[in-house]
Amino acid sequence: MGLIVRGKEMSSSDVSIHKRHEQLTDTIYESSGMLPSRYVYILTNLCNFSCPFCFQYRKKTKDPMTKEDWLKVTSQIPDYARVTLTGGEPLVYKGFTEILEGITENNDCNIITNGALLTEQWVDILLQHPRLKVISISIDDVGNKSRQLKPGMWENIVRNISKFREKRTRAGAETILDIKTIVLDENAEELFNIYKYCVEELRCDTHAFQFLKGSHLQHADTMYEFDEIYKIPEPSVYKNLEIIYRQLEKVREYATKNNQRSYLHPIVGKMQSSSSLPDINYLNEVEFNQSNYQACKFPWSSVHINADGHLFPCMAISMGNVKEQSLESIIQGETFKKFRKVIKEQGTVSGCHRCGWLRPNEKLLTQ
Repeated sequence: MGLIVRGKEMSSSDVSIHKRHEQLTDTIYESSGMLPSRYVYILTNLCNFSCPFCFQYRKKTKDPMTKEDWLKVTSQIPDYARVTLTGGEPLVYKGFTEILEGITENNDCNIITNGALLTEQWVDILLQHPRLKVISISIDDVGNKSRQLKPGMWENIVRNISKFREKRTRAGAETILDIKTIVLDENAEELFNIYKYCVEELRCDTHAFQFLKGSHLQHADTMYEFDEIYKIPEPSVYKNLEIIYRQLEKVREYATKNNQRSYLHPIVGKMQSSSSLPDINYLNEVEFNQSNYQACKFPWSSVHINADGHLFPCMAISMGNVKEQSLESIIQGETFKKFRKVIKEQGTVSGCHRCGWLRPNEKLLTQ
């Protein structure tokens, strides 16, 4: 019973975060000079895991952003902005604590981690920051076997998730515990069991299923030439999509019945709904069909900053480097204007294939 109560307590906060971002996206899209409202700091492309499905090269950056570089960027973002700290694995970055401190003085913050490096000491540090709104932990199967954990790592993750919940309760903190699961052919038959374990055993507040990216350009740690956005990508084609659909339907039924917050990325259906999920077979098409999707507005509200300082909107096309230019000069610069002009005129491009920010058109959502 306590599990469902906890889910209800956190769901309103979770919904408000999503709603606020959507509202700011519309406002910034219509404005002539507002800076983005979401900044993803790729603190490092190094990681303590070597997941076979990872989209990053994970090579050591030649000229990485220093702690001072990150703090300088942080001083330039607007008060209404939110920062997501990720990697690689963000907790391997030596200046992580100081960067978190600098961000949360004025801005809300989220963290995405694989959880293996969490310790009781880390939990204490994280919970000292009221403006840390979400900590997301990546779990793709019970035991995280697909992430090739070393012995004892899984037990450590479970133990420290429990510590996080206990200490959060004692501190009266409101940081949301989110679990993210990559949808793979290898875990297709276990998606509902994974979800049920995360909700009932790990007692997460929210859970998200993320489909594999459809383009190598998306959120990569290597920059590409501008015209790559038009090239037909080579997406991973799911062999078990029918099984995946049936499993996600079981999740939807459970989440709706028990008032649990669950999400799909891309949002190809609602997981809190009395109606079945629509057909999702179009996700498996090799060629990207623009007519399936609404025009994207997120290059106006969301940007990424790579470990070497290159800023890019979503696809890894450098708009400029924050070590050499101010944040505003990059975002108002000619390259970014060119990119936004393409998206505004075309709505989406081939490089958008299966991006988590895509919004299917209303016809697909009601099929």
